Amino acid sequence: MSQQLKLGSLELSSPFILAPMESVSDCAYRRVCWDRGASLTWTEMIRARGLARNNKSTFDLIDTFDPEVLTGVQLMVANEKELAEALEKLEKPTPHFRNIRAIDLNFGCPSPEVIRIGAGPALLKRRGKLETIFKVLASWKKSTTLPIGAVGAKIRLGLNRLEQDRQVYLPIVELANEHLDYLVVHARHARQNSADKPTWSAIAEVKARAKIPIIANGDIVTREDWERVSRETGADGALIARGAIKSPWVFRGLRGEGSGLPASDAELDAAEAQYLSLADRYGSKLKFKEWHTEGFRRMRARLHGESEKGPALPVNEHMQ
Repeated sequence: MSQQLKLGSLELSSPFILAPMESVSDCAYRRVCWDRGASLTWTEMIRARGLARNNKSTFDLIDTFDPEVLTGVQLMVANEKELAEALEKLEKPTPHFRNIRAIDLNFGCPSPEVIRIGAGPALLKRRGKLETIFKVLASWKKSTTLPIGAVGAKIRLGLNRLEQDRQVYLPIVELANEHLDYLVVHARHARQNSADKPTWSAIAEVKARAKIPIIANGDIVTREDWERVSRETGADGALIARGAIKSPWVFRGLRGEGSGLPASDAELDAAEAQYLSLADRYGSKLKFKEWHTEGFRRMRARLHGESEKGPALPVNEHMQ
């Protein structure tokens, strides 16, 4: 069995957390992953600027309808003003907002559009700005009427290789120690993609300075991966992205409770039926349904050792 993990006041059943992924992390799929071992889940990344401006499509992405699934909202922010305004909007008397249990700030998304506005990894070397943003979040946590158990942030190792070599990520640990409940470290810089090997040694450097839990991110799919990253870095938990795209059973595998794939067609059929039923109940957008319908087809092909060829799944930077 996997060890438990505490983030702030949240007691997690295991160290394995479902990542926020655009076009993937809808309410229905979060439930599917939760029932198969995920201990905390996230909405897809929400643009704080959209909340601050009362953008309806942005608000619609906060699909925290299921009170039984521990769910947080991840925000992409460019400055402290839009963060404060976005957090204020979450206080709206909207019933399902009462299910939001954590807030994460994304400084890891490598999308050019995010970097262009000075957000995401572009903020990593701006320590004064980051500290101000962290202070706004920490202060809000103390005063909010929402049942927020933890606040934290996700970072990369820098905007590029030069910033990684200069270890711009290390001073952020001191800021996080003072203001946050945890820190997620994606062990790549922003110019790298999922095909590039993560630098897990950087997570060990972060962990050596940390007084809060450190969550590792990058190429953790199997129980063996977790045992190695845990041993080599001391990480307290793992954020699971692409492994969860391929199979929601990845969480059982990470917990040492199975192979990471469904045991039978019947088990796979039940999961797909569960997803489609919940997607209809919660009004999931078509983009989510199309993604997961194709995803389940590919899982079935893998289960039978057949080719997964078919329509390409739309992969973008917001899924990393």
